[in-house]
Amino acid sequence: MKIFRFWGPLSRLCLLLCLLPACAPETDTAAPFKIAVIAPLSGEYEAVGGATHNGVVLAVEEWNQRGGVLGRPIQIVLEDGKCDYQTAREATQRAITTGGARFIIGAVCANESEGVAQVAVRNKTLQITHASVNLDLTLDAEGVVRPLVFRVPFADPVQGEAMAQFALTQLNVKKAAILYAENSSYGRNLANAFETTFKAGGGSVVARKTYKSDAEVYFEVLETIRDESPEVLYMPGYATVINRLGQQARTFGLLQVILGSDGWDSPDLNPNNVNNSYFPTHYTPQEPRQEVQTWIQAYEARYIVQPDAIATLAYDATNILLAAIVKADDFAPESVAQAMEKMTFQTVGGPLQFDATHNPRKDIILLKVQNGQVQFATRLETTEADTP
Repeated sequence: MKIFRFWGPLSRLCLLLCLLPACAPETDTAAPFKIAVIAPLSGEYEAVGGATHNGVVLAVEEWNQRGGVLGRPIQIVLEDGKCDYQTAREATQRAITTGGARFIIGAVCANESEGVAQVAVRNKTLQITHASVNLDLTLDAEGVVRPLVFRVPFADPVQGEAMAQFALTQLNVKKAAILYAENSSYGRNLANAFETTFKAGGGSVVARKTYKSDAEVYFEVLETIRDESPEVLYMPGYATVINRLGQQARTFGLLQVILGSDGWDSPDLNPNNVNNSYFPTHYTPQEPRQEVQTWIQAYEARYIVQPDAIATLAYDATNILLAAIVKADDFAPESVAQAMEKMTFQTVGGPLQFDATHNPRKDIILLKVQNGQVQFATRLETTEADTP
């Protein structure tokens, strides 16, 4: 994994620096200001953690080149959350008590981020996740908003609602079918959001079916859907299964537009199996906006490869946090959270604001699969706002 070699020594250097007697206390206005990054830095999801760290490092380097934040240089405290609930709790506690961080970027997996949130809230530390989309992360067990927990990526129901609106207003269809994996909370949540929004907009769902993810043949359920003659097929899921399902759907005569989910956005997707389809995502290097192309150039100059969505969202999350600190003119997490709630941020992904539940209001990137190619199509739900 050549791309990640640089951050191992960097994290050890950060730790060594904080162990030196000269490491000043947090109240010292000349001391480094510390933010923690908690992500899976080993194991199955190491590549995701590495992309996370890359995005944060690039943002921090840019801020430090401009003089840091409120006159203080920024230092990263790096911890491995391993996409595990308990490990993330322990990593968060270390980042706060030993590392001296009161702001956290992360984590990635749902259970990992929940572990971070519980410890962060207890310690009055602000968390902003760049990757977790589980809807309840910004809420406590009673459904009350966690005042110090924020999310940058759109949550699952948002993309389901957006795809339903796209079907109604852009494709001008009124009859939809829904097909998703059984026992999948991801698929079920998206299906529920799509169905509710589609019906509210005057459409009808003529079939809603599930399939087994490990099945090899889906013709039985596809026949049921074909018999209902839907104008559009909503098929949220993950790329490896969608390859089989999409190919069989087309072979079986389901030739209408297929709408997918962000789980399609993967190098594993075979576009030839899902021609004439659309799916949402958080970021694409194909978007022609200057902000996107400038970001790609900066990332490639630093890491020799193009940034993926995780690196981009981590970069955006870091910039959001640091901009809110400047706006608050204060390093107190409560003050920064209050500023964050009121601001509009210009990110690589476009303008972003936080709603009352600390979820983002921002555009959704829509990709189209045509002629065996995945192409940028448009942006959905544009947020019109001024730069703060």
